[in-house]
Amino acid sequence: MMTTMYEPEGFAETIFRQRYAISENETYFQACERVANHVAQAENGKRDKWTNRFIEVMAENRFIPGGRIWYGSGRAKGQLLNCFVVPTADSREGWAKAVSDMLIISGTGGGVGMNFSPIRPRGTPIRGTGGEATGSVSLMEVINQTGEVIKAGGGRRTALMMCLRYDHADILEFMNRKFNKLDLNPETVKETVRDAFPNLPPADLERVVELFSAENEDIFKHLIKHELDMRLKNANVSVLVDDEFFEKVKNGENIEFNWRNKEVGTIPAKEIWDMIVLNSYTSGEPGILNEGLANKMNNIHYHKPLISTNPCGEIWLEEYGCCDLGAINLSSHLLPDRSDFDWDKLADTALVGVRFLDDVLDVNTYPTPEIEANCREVRRIGLGIMGLGHSLIMLGLRYDSSEGRRKVEQLFNFLKKKSYEASTYLAVERGAFEAFDADKFLESGFCKTLTKGTRAKIREYGMRNCAVLTIAPTGTTSIVAGTSSGIEPVFAAGYKRRYYADSDDSNERVLQEEVVIDPLFTELYQQGVDVSAFVSAHEISVEDHLRIQVSVQKHIDNAVSKTINIPNDYDIEKYSQLLLKYAPQLKGTTVYRSGSRGNEPLVPLSASEAVEYIEANESIIGTAQSDCPSGVCEISDAPISNEPEVVAE
Repeated sequence: MMTTMYEPEGFAETIFRQRYAISENETYFQACERVANHVAQAENGKRDKWTNRFIEVMAENRFIPGGRIWYGSGRAKGQLLNCFVVPTADSREGWAKAVSDMLIISGTGGGVGMNFSPIRPRGTPIRGTGGEATGSVSLMEVINQTGEVIKAGGGRRTALMMCLRYDHADILEFMNRKFNKLDLNPETVKETVRDAFPNLPPADLERVVELFSAENEDIFKHLIKHELDMRLKNANVSVLVDDEFFEKVKNGENIEFNWRNKEVGTIPAKEIWDMIVLNSYTSGEPGILNEGLANKMNNIHYHKPLISTNPCGEIWLEEYGCCDLGAINLSSHLLPDRSDFDWDKLADTALVGVRFLDDVLDVNTYPTPEIEANCREVRRIGLGIMGLGHSLIMLGLRYDSSEGRRKVEQLFNFLKKKSYEASTYLAVERGAFEAFDADKFLESGFCKTLTKGTRAKIREYGMRNCAVLTIAPTGTTSIVAGTSSGIEPVFAAGYKRRYYADSDDSNERVLQEEVVIDPLFTELYQQGVDVSAFVSAHEISVEDHLRIQVSVQKHIDNAVSKTINIPNDYDIEKYSQLLLKYAPQLKGTTVYRSGSRGNEPLVPLSASEAVEYIEANESIIGTAQSDCPSGVCEISDAPISNEPEVVAE
């Protein structure tokens, strides 16, 4: 029986209507009914019961489906999954298939993760033609430009993850292609123009260089537009690493580049590491994807290897894998006196959430037959959380304290146990996933972290899903839920949100600004409650950001998406040392140094500034956390169209 029905207000309601409402007049409760009815089609003989349970946990703001589920439910051929991983192959047919898959998936609103390591390096011989390979980055450029065409056609930017192994001979080109800054000295100008326009007569080349100066940077950029367009600007990029890589960096050893058992070059591992560190420090990319740890912990290690993550990095996937996402709102699972979590309610929501996401796999309309076959075979789901930052504050625990981390450990150990039990219950009712093998499954690195009791249940009953848990960013859906995003701390007590909007007086778009105050900060301040636990992302040390991610990752079978915030003036050598210490314990690492991307849409407010806005009651917009929790996202256009959501949550 429903207790309190949630209704988004202010900014939360605006985002709900713009992103997820199926019609102008649809209420939040009606949206819950629509989603529940659609997903519960998978419930043979129990549809009414589970429709009501799904409505209950959503309407009480306990469980929040992924954005694609909100948008796609009830629509013809509704695509409910956020993202997919498609393979690449070292052949013309393989390239064509990769591009085709990406186009089809993007057309449904899904994001795409791709591992380009199987593609032969630039310069290696091609037997059939006697020519030389153009390399893995060439295929990336094709995919990048395809994404640009889709964007230019009126849709959102295709969400892409491009990754390459550290021991691939194209690794330096890969990182340089994304991150090289525009060098304005004349010799570099000459080289760049020559590369962009190989048929340009020498006299014209000299004239371009002669005319060029720092004052003419815009002209230069126009002249070399082709070169700039080839940068991998439409993708998130990450380097795939493993334990061997970290050991070679620490020991000062070389990396050998091999292709089909032939050495094609060597490089000091430290040189690759330094480039990763420098580029991530200056621009937020590349991310570090720990392929070694992911596959060591892979529950289906005996069946299929994990090859890439989705664009946001919260789920490692096998080829043709998919993201099936939903999140428990922790803020709605505290006892009335806020002394602790309501553990019984949490267990119930986890059980319902696992069942909900398993149903999604059966009612979804898949973009390709290969994706449908794989996703139904392994039945991977991603039950996550939102509201950790808010919950710790309400419990009076600082995010960066040892007490806070102990509570996080307790919380996720509990959710791991209850979610796995929920999947075993489903296996009893519906059968285990097709590729389940009890002995081999229980030998995975992750299953060895489960309790003896949970392992015994898996052996006896099986698992409905090959993996169950993830931590997604939940940027937009957490706004609708009125809470903090994922496992992130609160972004700030408030922030100024900048965006472009149509001018009333002209056809031009003008930069506007609105103020958003965190609802919990407002509540605590107005109640006269101590706000010492209200610590923001920018006030937490780099090491404490990493520590909390490590604490969570131990209990998550998929992966954890989290932003490691770095102050603008943070020492790069110290940053390098911390990464080398913690990245081996994480399946993925993403960092963002304040101010490194220039155009930041969110300007954090201090607690005192937020208080001023509250007291003055000036332009307080909304009731939720930012949809760009790290502040990294681009300044967007104000209207958020009711188009398919492609950004992975």
